Parts: sequence; structure tokens; C-alpha cells
Amino acid sequence: MIVKNFFTINIRPLIAISIIAGLLTICSCSLFTKEIVPDSPKELLEEGIKAIKLDQNLRARTLFTQLIEDFPDSKERSQALLLLARSHYSIEEYEEAKFHFQKFIDLYPKHKNIDRAYFYKAMSDYQRMDLVSRDQVATKDARDGFQQLIDRFPKSQYLSQAKQKINECDFNLAKNVLEVGKFYYRTGAYLSAISRFKSLLDGHSKQKFFDEAAFLIAESNFHEQNFKEARLLYKKFTREYPRSRFMLKAKKRLTTLR
Repeated sequence: MIVKNFFTINIRPLIAISIIAGLLTICSCSLFTKEIVPDSPKELLEEGIKAIKLDQNLRARTLFTQLIEDFPDSKERSQALLLLARSHYSIEEYEEAKFHFQKFIDLYPKHKNIDRAYFYKAMSDYQRMDLVSRDQVATKDARDGFQQLIDRFPKSQYLSQAKQKINECDFNLAKNVLEVGKFYYRTGAYLSAISRFKSLLDGHSKQKFFDEAAFLIAESNFHEQNFKEARLLYKKFTREYPRSRFMLKAKKRLTTLR
């Protein structure tokens, strides 16, 4: 019982002393340690780059924005603006990224990295493409952006990528028209379907699914009971797409229309 009382009496003061000592240590650290706040464009840029490497995107954007706003005439401003745009792009904030890339293009048209800004501005639109949407503004803007890069910077390191992306944009734009036409076809709006399929074949670069559009134009005329036109279209189809998966159906239609 005496031993128990001894520990009960003496441990509590020791705990209290430990807590007080810890608090004093924290206080002393806060008194003698001061956060370094960048106060020059060079320091802001360096700290922003460090933040990016540490995956601290919010801090990086804050530092770059401060540099851009507080030091508009500094030589570091152009790099900060480009890095700010890339920071938004890296976290899929594509509209914000596009805005800052465009701002860079407007302010620094002769910059050595101007082609990079053009490429990633177009990529910001490319990333927002939606094939199933009838609104293909982002796809069209992306294509225009890549074409601008090709026209303005024929020796750019991004040239081959831009050409590939244009092909993808053309595919998506054409595929979207096909899907809209097929929707009209499925719902029995054959005249609207014909209009869409014709605009696809006449107004877009050739795609692997053009045979389907050509066949469905003939089918739409058949369902509209425009048999003379349908027969001509089926014949044209068999000549132009001899290996199409729709060939057998086209030949059966021709047999029916004899």
C-alpha cells in the first residue's frame, strides 16, 4: 500500500513537467523558426517549381499566380504563366489550362516555347472531346488548334503528334455525323438520315465506316419507297465497296428490285 501511494504521488508531477516541457519546445520553435516567404520573381519561380516536383499543385499555382500579378515586367513571368497553364492541365482543369495557354500565346508570340503553348492549348480542347455529344465544338476547336500549330511551326517537335491528333479529330467528327444519321434511320426519319449520311460522305475525309453510310443511304431510299434511286445506290455501293460487310444485304436488295 505504501509503494502504491508513492507512485501515485510522484508520477503525476512528472507527467505535468513533461507536458510543460513539450509546450515550451513548441513555443521556442515557433519563436526562432520563421517560414521563408519568397519575395522576388526568381524565388517565387524556384519555389513554384519545387512545389510541382513535390506534387503540391495548389501551392505551385499560388506562387506562379503571385509572380504573374506582382511582377508583370519580370523575365520570369513568361515561364510562370506557362507552368501555371501546365499545372491546371495536369489536374484535368482543361478550360483553365486553355485560358492560360491562350494568354501566353497573346503575350509572348515570339517565345522559344510558343509551339508548346499552341500544342497544349489544342490538347486542352482535345481532352474535352465527347463523341456521343451532338455538340462537337471542343473537337472542332482541337482540330483547328492542331492545324494552327502545323501551319505556324512546321519544324515543331510536336508536329507528328499534332498530325495524329488531327486524324483522331477527323475520325470523331465523322463518326458523330454517322451516329446522328443512324439515330434518324432507327427512328424512321429517313429523309433526315439521308441528309446526314450525304453530308458525311461529301464533307469529311474518308473513314473506314463510309461503306455503312453509303449502304444506309440506299436503305433509307428503299424505305421511302424511292425504289429507282435505291436501285442505283445499291449498284454504286457494290462497285465502290466490294468487300463491305453489307455487300450480301445490298445484293439481296438488288434482287428484290429487279
